[in-house]
Amino acid sequence: MVAMPNSWVQRYFDYADTIMIALSSDEAVADLNKKCCEILGCSREEVLGKNWFDAFVPEPVRENARRLFHEMLKGNLRHVHSEYPVIRKQGGELIINWHNILASDEMGNTIGTLSSGTDVTEQRQAERPMREMENRLQTTLDGMLEGCQIIDYDWRYAYINESVAKQGRHTKKELLGHTMMEMYPGIENTELFGYLRDCMSKRIPHQIENEFVFQDGSKGWFELRIEPAPEGILILSMDITKRKELEEELNRYRFRLEQVVAERTSECAKINEKLIQEIEEHKKVAEGLMLRAMILDSAGEAIFLVNSKGDFVFVNEAACKIYGYSHDEFLNMNSRQLIRHREVAVVESHLKEALDIGQVQFETVHVRKDGSLISVNIGYSPVKTPHGQFIVSVVRTVTN
Repeated sequence: MVAMPNSWVQRYFDYADTIMIALSSDEAVADLNKKCCEILGCSREEVLGKNWFDAFVPEPVRENARRLFHEMLKGNLRHVHSEYPVIRKQGGELIINWHNILASDEMGNTIGTLSSGTDVTEQRQAERPMREMENRLQTTLDGMLEGCQIIDYDWRYAYINESVAKQGRHTKKELLGHTMMEMYPGIENTELFGYLRDCMSKRIPHQIENEFVFQDGSKGWFELRIEPAPEGILILSMDITKRKELEEELNRYRFRLEQVVAERTSECAKINEKLIQEIEEHKKVAEGLMLRAMILDSAGEAIFLVNSKGDFVFVNEAACKIYGYSHDEFLNMNSRQLIRHREVAVVESHLKEALDIGQVQFETVHVRKDGSLISVNIGYSPVKTPHGQFIVSVVRTVTN
């Protein structure tokens, strides 16, 4: 805290080559030097006694500058560096970088503030294109689907974009400035951290797929590119959880289809010894069948494959959703179980007609697992294979 300038201090105050201004506690200009008059384009008399904030500070930043001033007077802030523009008498604004300290009288009572300032207008204008470029870069990075993060040498999050925050199930505010170990306890003991440490210390890049276990026990798969960076390491990440889940689901389809093929092949072998020779052919077409199963599962309509007895040998995902049965339940059922008793004879005649003459289309009512009824349009198409004759049934629900 300093006393207000007088005597030789006054001369230094007045002739200093930096802006100097003293404000009383009621926001009035108590004193200013020649440099300040030059910046404002006003005479000393035009400025003295006026409310500094109302007369010389632009409205958009006025209240914030006033708030800092009064925080200092309350003793909450003793030295404040601030930066805000001032209004010139001739028009226009100049950006001033201020250093503000408390001013007191001979008794030590706070009577206002003493501020020195430097005109940084040209500097800030020169920096503006760089700031705009940084803002555009920040916007671009935050809009990326790929996560981007920089970890410093202390393992703290130095930068993260929105995708990383979403992938890590935290906000940017929660992550920035904290270490990986603080946010994900135990990560230092994982295989992933071994790759990160290797890149951090030896500057060796890595590209890996990593299964990450979150604190709640859930898991996610991420494709990671780990690169050395001046600040530490740069990590680019892509969430591939859905892709991994799809791969696992396809593997389950493959296993189930292989089971179906084996079971049906065994049945056919018991009926006709000639079918034993066709087992090898089943294996050759298995991949093609699996691909077809994938395509059928992506369809919106219910699709069934039944043998000549009406037993289900394949159902797609839509059929399970519409009727409420699982795949395994369907594969142990006959198509008659979806038909009301009084319509069984009619539907069986359509089934025979399809086997005899080709495609048949008709409407009927089916029964779901929960007992509810749905009106459906059914198309039967016969299919001949080396293993016998089957019927593809495409079922579309009819909206009344």
